Formats: sequence, C-alpha cells, structure tokens
Amino acid sequence: MGRSYDDIMADRMARMGPEADAQREVLERNYDIATQVMDLRLQHGLTQAELAELCGMGQPDISRIERGSTSPTTVSLQKVAAALDAEVRLVPKAS
Repeated sequence: MGRSYDDIMADRMARMGPEADAQREVLERNYDIATQVMDLRLQHGLTQAELAELCGMGQPDISRIERGSTSPTTVSLQKVAAALDAEVRLVPKAS
C-alpha cells in the first residue's frame, strides 16, 4: 500500500523549512481577508464591478483580493471597508 496524502505532505513540509511556514501564513491571511471581503460584498448585493467603482479601483483588483492572490495595501483595504460600511481592525489572535 502507498503512503497517505498526510504522510507525503508532512515529508514535503519538513523539506521546505521555515520559508514554507511563512508563505503558508501569508496565504492564510490573504484567504481570510478574501472571504471577509466577498461575504460583505455579497451581503450588500454588489458585484465586483460595483464594489470596484465605489472604491475607485478596478474590478480586477477586487477579483485578486477575493481570490487571495494579492496582499492588498492598507489604503486598498480601507477603501474596500469604507465602501462596505466596515472597518479595518487588528484583533488579538484566538488562543
């Protein structure tokens, strides 16, 4: 029987070192932001294009944020938050 997916991934992560952990953390934060932006946009009944117009940004910028494929600047996040009647906040991590 072959190795499990978990075994293969554990070996791979062990070989990648601390850089992989740092990259994974960035991707996880981007994904958290992405889901929050998308959820709020949908709650407001907006398309990506409509949100982009409200923010003074392009629709592709909103798409990249929602895919988690970019690390948006603070200014961009503030524009998106204002358009969605939200705020950008730092909160303590759950322990």
